[in-house]
Amino acid sequence: MIQIKLITPDQTQPLRHLVLWPHIEREENCVIAQDHDPSAFHLGAFQGDDLIAIGSFFEMSSSKINYALQYRLRAMASHPDCRGSGAGKALLIYSLEFLRQKQIYVLWCDARLKAVGFYKGIGFQLIDEIYDVPIIGLHQFMYYPL
Repeated sequence: MIQIKLITPDQTQPLRHLVLWPHIEREENCVIAQDHDPSAFHLGAFQGDDLIAIGSFFEMSSSKINYALQYRLRAMASHPDCRGSGAGKALLIYSLEFLRQKQIYVLWCDARLKAVGFYKGIGFQLIDEIYDVPIIGLHQFMYYPL
């Protein structure tokens, strides 16, 4: 059974390093400037005691969409051995309800192209422009109106 819990920014670092940023020399360097902002929160999907998926959420606005209260999803990752388990989907659905309760109007992200189908399956909409994030690869802007 998968459980979703609030986690600390430090708990996100091993999966950020393994899945998203292996080019960074050390996992403790896998930080985001806003990790400790008071409005930020981090979620983890656990299978037993094992943290198998993560996502970080920041109060940030994008000029690409016209919503008053926005949050940004960053650094969402699932352990490679656990992909397809439903952990990432459960984490994201939990986050949407969490944000609704905070009366946030939209969640947006810069999705890696290989993850676009995953986000579409949950109901995210996309803006067609494809752009390159150096070292990381091609992305598309996606958003979920709450």
